[in-house]
Amino acid sequence: MFQPHAFCDVLHDIATGTTPIVCVGISIVLGCEHIKRFVASSTSVRAFVMTTRTRHTASTGSKGKLIIGNALDLPMSREWETYSKWAKEYGTYDHKGSELVYLKVFGQGILFVNSRRLSYEVFDKRATNYSDRPTSTMLNELFGMEHWALVFFQYTDKFIHYRRQLSEWFGPKTCEAYKPAQLQCACTLLYNIFCDPKEYSTLFKHFAGSVIMQITYGICPKSKEDPYLEVAERLVLAIIEACVPGAFLVEVLPILRYVPAWVPCTRFQRKARVWRQYANDVLEVPYCTIKDAMVTGTAEQFYVRSSLENAILVKGSLNTQDEETIKQTAAILYLAGTDTVAGALKILLLAMALNPDVQRKAQQELDAVLGGSRRPEFDDRSQLPYIAALCKETIRWHPVSPVAFPHATAKDDVFDGYFIPKGTLVFGNAW
Repeated sequence: MFQPHAFCDVLHDIATGTTPIVCVGISIVLGCEHIKRFVASSTSVRAFVMTTRTRHTASTGSKGKLIIGNALDLPMSREWETYSKWAKEYGTYDHKGSELVYLKVFGQGILFVNSRRLSYEVFDKRATNYSDRPTSTMLNELFGMEHWALVFFQYTDKFIHYRRQLSEWFGPKTCEAYKPAQLQCACTLLYNIFCDPKEYSTLFKHFAGSVIMQITYGICPKSKEDPYLEVAERLVLAIIEACVPGAFLVEVLPILRYVPAWVPCTRFQRKARVWRQYANDVLEVPYCTIKDAMVTGTAEQFYVRSSLENAILVKGSLNTQDEETIKQTAAILYLAGTDTVAGALKILLLAMALNPDVQRKAQQELDAVLGGSRRPEFDDRSQLPYIAALCKETIRWHPVSPVAFPHATAKDDVFDGYFIPKGTLVFGNAW
């Protein structure tokens, strides 16, 4: 039996990183130096909780401090465990599981959805109202990420169009064409681990990046130091730094974005200039590489090439809007397709190290199906139920990101009998 708490510290540092998603989301909205006090959470929970069936929210326990609200109560590590605990202690908790917890930080409402039932209701059935995102001066305006990074999009026609584009090209049927590339990358990963097992963490990232680069652009990164993967990693780290609560004064005073970079105390301008170049490289460099390869006839038949050719076939020519859609959705895949996959692989590896009996059963099933003479193929999945269960259990047992990037409500809502104000940050908690 898995024992999550026995290895929780290692999994948190290795698989999920050290920057909590909830603080990222809150800092985007508040951007206040005082949010640094999140780390001082040592008092009892003082959470606003949805306990009324009227238009007003009420609370059990303390309502928090004047002005700062519940800022001191928010955890800095393993935050998903705290949210689940709050739901059981203060929220609506019955046979359906943890439900809703609502609190305020510096006047900003935050809602944690702690049950599968209500998560489905919020993020699926009511997606129109719960698909907005909080905004950030640093990320959206100085980085320019709001123009192409889907996670920062508001719920607009552009968001719907990009989601439709990605669904069309990465649905269950279209993904069949990407299986050979995945198998090739998996074989390369196994060989690399055999040669250098101590570098498994880096090799997992290289594998995940290679898969997404190949199925998106048809580019196969050759080494762990591949420039395509390095620039994506630099941009991810820049985004994380930009989201650190209170890191940049421009989040508190957005008018500072107009101050020149040579003025003292405008470190954010100099950083933004460098980071904007990272974002531009992620957006432009691999795309231009494939465009050039299409001219010479050497481009692989994957997402970018196939999408461009399809747009030309349907409309007779490639217009600017279609090209921007293809280029930007490709960059979305390029940027987002590495860390979560690598994290899940690390969790599975560590789980097998802790549970050799489980590993032994999995190997026996593989040997029975493959006979020790060939590699597994996708067609073997129906004969490998234990392996399939292991993969699902890895994701269930220790999700890579139990608390995802926050959504925001576009308008007031009454949800499950509770009043949810417009602009509330909404987090789903899978823990």
